[in-house]
This record gives sequence, C-alpha cells and structure tokens, in this order.
Amino acid sequence: MLARAGETRDGAEGVGDGEASSARRSTDERYRLVAKATNDVVWDWDLEHDTVVWNEALETSYGWPPAHVGPGAAWWLGNIHPDDRAAVSAGLNVVLEGDSHLWSHQYRFLKGGGGYADVLDRGYLVRAASGTPLRMVGAMLDVTMRTQLEAQFRAVFEGANIGIVQFDPRSVLALRVNAKLCEIWGAPESEIVGCSLAQWTPAEDAGEREALHRRLATGETLQDRFEKRYRRRDGRLIWARVNLVSQTLGDEVHAMAMIEDITEERRADARRDALLSLGDRLRELRSNADVVAMTAEILGRTLGTTRAGYGMVDLPAGLVTVAHSWSSDGQTSPSRTLPLDEYPASVASLRRGEVLAVADLASAPELDSDAALYIAQGVRAVISVPLLQRGRLVGVLYATEASPRAWTQTEVDFVRDVAERAWSGLTRIEADEQQRILNRELSHRMKNTLAMVQAIASQSLRNVTDIEAAKHALAERLIALGKAHDILLTGQRESAEIAAVLTSALSLHDDQQPGRFHLSGPDIVIGSKAALSLALMVHELATNAAKYGALSRPDGRVTVAWSVAADEDDTIHLTWSERGGPPVHPPTRKGFGSRLIERGLAGAVGGEVSLAYEPDGLVCRVTAPLSGFQGGL
Repeated sequence: MLARAGETRDGAEGVGDGEASSARRSTDERYRLVAKATNDVVWDWDLEHDTVVWNEALETSYGWPPAHVGPGAAWWLGNIHPDDRAAVSAGLNVVLEGDSHLWSHQYRFLKGGGGYADVLDRGYLVRAASGTPLRMVGAMLDVTMRTQLEAQFRAVFEGANIGIVQFDPRSVLALRVNAKLCEIWGAPESEIVGCSLAQWTPAEDAGEREALHRRLATGETLQDRFEKRYRRRDGRLIWARVNLVSQTLGDEVHAMAMIEDITEERRADARRDALLSLGDRLRELRSNADVVAMTAEILGRTLGTTRAGYGMVDLPAGLVTVAHSWSSDGQTSPSRTLPLDEYPASVASLRRGEVLAVADLASAPELDSDAALYIAQGVRAVISVPLLQRGRLVGVLYATEASPRAWTQTEVDFVRDVAERAWSGLTRIEADEQQRILNRELSHRMKNTLAMVQAIASQSLRNVTDIEAAKHALAERLIALGKAHDILLTGQRESAEIAAVLTSALSLHDDQQPGRFHLSGPDIVIGSKAALSLALMVHELATNAAKYGALSRPDGRVTVAWSVAADEDDTIHLTWSERGGPPVHPPTRKGFGSRLIERGLAGAVGGEVSLAYEPDGLVCRVTAPLSGFQGGL
C-alpha cells in the first residue's frame, strides 16, 4: 500500500476541480494496484519534502516493516553497504544536478533480518518546467541470485580446465576469453579479445572455417561438437575438441566455444595406429632393406620429424652403415658408412643400452664431443634407441629434428616400441634365411648320406658267400653311421667332438667289462665328413677286434689315443692299439672292411692310415693334418 507524499500533478490542467480530483484518484488507484501486485520494491521520492514512500514489497522481500522505515532518503542511503554508499550518492547527484532523467545503479542493500541483498535500482526523475527536480520514482530489483550465478559462472569460466571464448557470431570477434584458452593458443588475452578468431585457424583449413562462419552470421542456433586444428602464436599446429553453442535471445545473438586441447590424445592415437600398421606390414616383408625402409618412414611420419632411419653397427670394424633413411622433404638419402669414433659420447651411451633423447644439441653437455658434427649435418634434436643382441650393440633406430624439440616420455616409449617391432622383423627375416640355408644343407647332407649308404651296401654285399653274415655286417655299419649322424645333429653346425664320435662308434661293442676301452686326447672339433669316416673306421676295427682280436677275450683291452703335433700343418696323430687278445696275423685276403679301414678315413681327411699286426695285438695309426679333420667347419 503506497503512502502518499506531496502531490504535484501536471495532467489535470484545464479540467474542473471535481474532474481533476477524480482523475487523480483513478491514477493513484492504478498506481497503488501496480505497486501492490509486483514483488519488486517500488519507491517514490518526493525531493521537495525529502519523503520516500515504499510499497509493501519492502517488507515482504527485504523484511523492513513500515515502523522501521524512515521518512526520507537518509534511511534508504544509510542501509546501503558502506563500500557502495559513496558511489550511489555520487550517481544520484550527477542525475539531480544534470539534465538527465534516468538513474541506475547496482549495490548491496541491508535486509531487515540482517545480511545484504544485491539489488539493481533504477529511477526516473520528474522535473518542473523550470528543470528543477521534483520527484524520482524507481524500482529496486533483487539480483542476488543473478549475482551469485554470475560469480559462479565467472569462477567456472576463469578456472575451467578447458579454453572458453565468448564471441560475436556475426563478426567472429572475441569478446571474452579465459586463462586456459590463452594457454592453449600461447597468446596473451590482449592479442585475442577484440580480434577475429579466424587468425587462429591454419590457412589450409580456411574453407571449413568460412563455412562455419557463414552459418554463425545468419543467426542460426548451433550446438555443434567437432575436432579442428588451430595454429598457436608460436606457429605450432594443435588439435582441439570444440563444443560450440550459438543462440538468438531477442535481437541479440550469443555464441560461446569451449576448446579442449587434444593434441596429445591425437598423437597417442596416431602412435597406436602406427604400431598396429607397422606390425601388419612387417609380416609381409621379406628383406632387411624393406623392413628398415618401412620402419624409418612410419617412425618419421608419425613423430613428424625431419629425418628417421636405421643404422647397422659393426663394432669390430668400428663402423655404422645407414642404408635406408626417411626425410620429410621426400628426398632419398644415399647409403652412408660412418666411423663410430666420430660420435664417441653417443656410441658409449648406446652401447650401455641407454636411449638418447636430446632436445637441443647446442646445449647438451653430455654430448659435447659429438654436437658439432650433428649440427653440421642439420640436426639440432635427436632421439636414438639402441638395438642389442646378447648385450652387444648391433643397430640404432633414430629420428632427428632440424630445430630444438623437447621429446616427451610417450614419444621415447613410442620409438622404443617401434625399435622392438623392427628388431623382431629383422630377426624373423634372418631366421627365415637361416632356415632356408639349413634346408639346403639338410638336402645336401641327405644326398651325401644316401650316397654313402649306397656305397656301404654295395661293398658289403659284393661277392658275399654268407648272406646272413653280410646282412649283419651291413646292419651294424649302418647303425654306426646313424650314431655318427646323431652326434652331428646335436650341435648347431655339422661338427662334433672327436671323443664323442669315438664313444658313439664303440658303443655297439661295449660289453660293460671294466676298462674295456680307454680313450685319451685333447678336445678337438672335427667336421662332418671326417666324423662319419672316423666312426665307420673305428666300427670296423672294433668288429674285427670282437671277432679276432682283443675284444674276443674277457681280458682284452683297446686304447685309442690322439694328439696334435704343433708343426707346420698341426698334424693329428691317432692310434688304435689292442692288447690281451689272441695272437694276430695279417689277413690272407682283404675285404671291404679292411679297405674301409685303410682308405676310408685317409681319403676323407687327406692323411695316411697304417695297420701293424704286432705280438700284443693290432695297432692302427692315423696321421693327417688338423685342417683335414676340421674341413667344413
């Protein structure tokens, strides 16, 4: 209910007193009803008598009953927050002393129950014909909630971990940005606000940018989510996820974009896809050159470096050969072989299995001895991963940059993963090649073995009179041959220890009598051809000894001794000697066995074999160059 102050009305001039009073009552009634119906405080300040009339909302909204309300403006101004009071008074004086009719101010107003409300107060000044202020009528709007929301919005806006920009969708000029956006674009607020957002889009994406700007300029309501590139102030390209909201409110169009830097996320995706692609493609390649070329290309493209490549290290020769390298400019670099001693610090680190990740060679004290050579070749940043085989440096996978670059740990891990896959590809190809060699060797060995079996069978069965004895002899010879092959196949090469060959050949005749055989001599590895011939010769000697010599008696003994004379040819001397058997005599007829003893081994190793029928038993002496026994190693 409005209390009436001094009445000054201009609208009744020229109307009778009764009619004027009736008009005034009608106007006052409408005024009272409007003031009663609103939740906003309406006030009427009579400047001539300094009285202020308030509507009922002063009590219902702010807790001030009429008994506590002063008659003039002093009470009102006294309940304004002390920090805001001077500004309100100054603003009022400007309107009252000037020629304006409108006044507006936001301030904090004390509530009857304590505490302050944020209010937006607006008044209209009524002047006399002479310009003298007579009356000001106003409304006080409680904006506490709005102020709190604005404060919360400001806190979220400024403290958000994503970039936020408010902009004019028609001109695409930035109106407001937060600190995170400045960080993402690497520019101060002064270089963003008031400037076109177009400057942050790379030229190659201009078509996509212009299409979006045309949609914004029409006032179309947008709520889009997309990924796009931006070019930072330092020229570096980044990827961002953008949430764009644009809507029309009345005659105004509002737009805001929330921008999240996803550059590392995109790079992680690219690295993962590159590793999958590399693994798939390496399985299809069949040469080391192809593996190296593919690895270098995928590494360089994914990291976006200037160069990438693989170097094969030959430590005994002190050389590294870069056969294939990739360059971002598409230029093919020729194969190069460089001395390792030109990069002493780098090589020392790589030989220890350490990854080199240098951001700037111009300021890397640990590589002082190498830096000048790197820089002369156009390299300022380098990342190198060593490839070790049984602890020995055999290769280096590298990527280089023409300008300084800080390598992240994820990039280092990526290069390490690429190196592991490349090494797996190289070892697979090497294993395949070794398998092909082994298959060829196996085929060759089988042919030789079959030829030897054919010769043994042919000679064993030639001119036989006792088929059963011939079959038995042939079977034992083939068994001896098979045992010799077993010895050869236990190693990775076609070679065997001479003692193992002898033991295997004698095993068919070992009746477990103590001291039946005695072997002595140094460890000597012999080739496959010598091993097979020696095994067959010893088998024949043991067979003859079992039939006619020392092994035919329980107390008979056989000694096999060998030694190497350090002469010009490093000659092997091997002696088979029997004792404890019956007296022996030279055979009246020589069969295949005798010929095998006398000629088989001699022909295989290029030496001499002699038989002596001495009183104590048979003695067989073999003299041959060590190189003959080790032929084929």
